[in-house]
Amino acid sequence: MKPTDRVEQHFPTGLLAATVCAVCLGLALSSIFTFSTLLRLRTQYLENRSHEIALAIEAQARGMGRRNNLQFWQTLIEDSYPTYSDTAAFVALVDQSGGVLAGMGAPSLTHRDFAGSAGKGIYIFDLPLAATRMPRSGLNQQVQGWRLRVGLHTSAADFIRRQAWIHLSVSGVAAVVLLTLALFLLRMLERFLELKTREGAERHLRALGTMAASLAHEIRNPLGAMKGLTQLAQEELPPDHTAQASMRTVVSEAERLERLVSDLLDFARPKEPQNGEFDFAALVSDIQSLLQQRLDNAGITLKVSVAPVEKRIRSDAGGLRQVLLNVLYNALDATPRGGVVTLCAGLKEHGRIFEVEIEDSGHGLGDRNPEELFQPFVTTKVRGTGLGLAVSRQIVESLGGSLNLANRPQGGACCVIRLPLQSGQGQTGAGS
Repeated sequence: MKPTDRVEQHFPTGLLAATVCAVCLGLALSSIFTFSTLLRLRTQYLENRSHEIALAIEAQARGMGRRNNLQFWQTLIEDSYPTYSDTAAFVALVDQSGGVLAGMGAPSLTHRDFAGSAGKGIYIFDLPLAATRMPRSGLNQQVQGWRLRVGLHTSAADFIRRQAWIHLSVSGVAAVVLLTLALFLLRMLERFLELKTREGAERHLRALGTMAASLAHEIRNPLGAMKGLTQLAQEELPPDHTAQASMRTVVSEAERLERLVSDLLDFARPKEPQNGEFDFAALVSDIQSLLQQRLDNAGITLKVSVAPVEKRIRSDAGGLRQVLLNVLYNALDATPRGGVVTLCAGLKEHGRIFEVEIEDSGHGLGDRNPEELFQPFVTTKVRGTGLGLAVSRQIVESLGGSLNLANRPQGGACCVIRLPLQSGQGQTGAGS
């Protein structure tokens, strides 16, 4: 289980992150809605202001002989326009076809085309004139279709648009700040909970280490005695004696228990890294020589490819040796007779990372989660202790690196060890 997985069991960080994202999304949607509402309010403001101006002028044109008197309309508009000239671009009386009957405004335009100045920066509003009743002939049909047209500068409502943009900008910045702050706090919370989890795990390991050390002394001495006496008995008995098979089993099981005790001690009481400069290629060559007899007996080929490195590697040679042996033992156990195990090493990420890949040609991990194999006492081998990978990851992480398992697309498993490269001053090539 990864540290982050343990954190999520203690605190629902995913739910909190989703809640924060939902709040930010709601704030963004609310800001957009408010922005569009303010823009509609701006249009409504222009319409109301234009309607107010048109009604005020139209009210002065009520009375006998005024409604259809164009000279009266011209005089009325000329007298009224200065009152509204700060916001109104023009005021005009137009007929059914839009032709100007009377008007004033837009001084750069002629009397007949200023009403056509509707466009960018001008809001146009038309107020239809109701027909008046004539004393003898009934309704005055002449004014039917006439409209009082007001052209209003849209800048009169720019304060609403500015307010809309300010509100949208402030809300956007607030959403970004809230999201950033929430992510920062979540990260800090995860780190805090992870440290608390590690602290609990370290206390558990210290207690386990104390117990393991006591058990090791109590178990190793009897095991050594059992193993030694059994081997002496084997030497004294003829090779074909019927007890030889049972004695070999005793010796084998004693050795297995010794490895279990050693692995348990390594896991429960990890050693401090002993960093120093060393030649990685020489380390791999030494490991290859150590495994050669086992390789020959199993009929497995070990292919090694170590890319040259300009400087000697500075890390824990003993710890890395133990890691490589644990991983290679697992690879050999998983590889059938006649198979191949490959070890490739070299620099990655512009020389900042030293990476080692160990691949086997076995059956792979199947559908099993690779992280399960790093749990103590979890193993796929019948006679495995289930501590080799756990100890190996512990060593690699103490060196600031990572160790991961994965299935190979062509079959088998792949183990990747990544270590931050600490270069020393020597110039001996790692691949020499």
